[in-house]
Amino acid sequence: MVNYGYIAYIGGIAIPNEAEIHKRQTQSKQLQEPPVGWRERIKSLGPALIVAACIVGPGTVTTVSIAGASYGFQAMWILIIACLTAYYFQKPVVKFTIKTKMSAMDGIRLYMGKWWSGTIYFALLLGAIAFQAGNFTGAALALNFFLPSISILTWVAILAVSAIVVSWIGIYRLLENINRVFIGLMVLSFVLTVFLSGPDLGALVTTGFSFQVPDQNYWLVLALIATTLPPNTALGLSAFIKNKYKEEQTLSKAAQLKLAHFDLRTNLSIAAIISISILICAGTAIYGTGTEITSAADMAYQLTPLLGQYAGVLFSLGLWAAGFSSGLFNISVQPALFGQAFGKSEDTRTSTNRALMLIAGITPIVVVMAFGQMPIQLIMGAQALNGLLLPMIVGSIWYICNKPGVLGSHLNTRGQNIMYGIVMLIVCFLTLRVLLSVTELI
Repeated sequence: MVNYGYIAYIGGIAIPNEAEIHKRQTQSKQLQEPPVGWRERIKSLGPALIVAACIVGPGTVTTVSIAGASYGFQAMWILIIACLTAYYFQKPVVKFTIKTKMSAMDGIRLYMGKWWSGTIYFALLLGAIAFQAGNFTGAALALNFFLPSISILTWVAILAVSAIVVSWIGIYRLLENINRVFIGLMVLSFVLTVFLSGPDLGALVTTGFSFQVPDQNYWLVLALIATTLPPNTALGLSAFIKNKYKEEQTLSKAAQLKLAHFDLRTNLSIAAIISISILICAGTAIYGTGTEITSAADMAYQLTPLLGQYAGVLFSLGLWAAGFSSGLFNISVQPALFGQAFGKSEDTRTSTNRALMLIAGITPIVVVMAFGQMPIQLIMGAQALNGLLLPMIVGSIWYICNKPGVLGSHLNTRGQNIMYGIVMLIVCFLTLRVLLSVTELI
């Protein structure tokens, strides 16, 4: 007799094995559990929202603006793939955090060693410090569009201190609400700018989904994907999910997992909409004019004579939100990541955590004061560091999500491992690209 999901038949009675028992228990819980309503879904939007606001920073705005100005709508399908890659990069930590009540960094420390989690943390901190000057300088250039009489250094100082104050308070709900404002502002600014630019919808569809690499520029493909994959986003997302659901008593783990996945899908879709809007705007207004775009600030200033003052104002508002939210993320995530990496307190009020937040916040002011802008050597060094970090983090997450003693029956499925294997392949190509770029400049 064929035995599907059972140990044996005794006296004509089927005795189920452990897998069958678990399956029946899961089905029973699903039948008994009330459906998750829209009120709960809206309340769940938070951890991934903070991460999405970080992803769409000045670097993303600049990279996408240059792609649109250089190639029109041709890179749209690449942007969609980039956002899908970002989704599958972060998705495993959602399940891990909800099921274990630990963050991914906690898991790396416990199952791979404190030396490894500590190495990852300090590398992330160095990368964050290096890119902070770019975040706050981008936001400062946007504010300079409105009040050019105030120097860039002054704006950088105001923005950095403001971000430190918000992080210093250490109230997670406040961080969520501030980033809701920033994401809403970016959507409003960049989407309205698209309407002002008046794109050709026919060309948008036919060119945007031609599935051809513009001018065989494969570095552009990797650059667009890289801008959606900051190394600290997956670990930051896990830390924020842990914080949000640590005292949750009314929702089952299954409901929490459903809500956390909804949060991730929704906010990365919003990040995709913002990025595509920037591309469409640049492709409509700048492409074919011979105008060179080298930064996001260039984009804002170029839109004013082409589309009118409102376009420049809207784009600058979006750029300010992108820069400040990214800078705020890199400061506010330090206590959680440090505490989880070393098994220390995650309280923002401890002297160590406040010192780390000050380092991440004050350094951009010092850099801008000393150099006037981010030195190219520091930019390339940070890019090389992030390029090396991505495979380390992807590999670590992959390991803890496949460890039988950690997730039990919730281990990655074959399909999930295949998808994460593709992510690993992509980030290895990104690492190669970054290292080759750095080598060329040495």
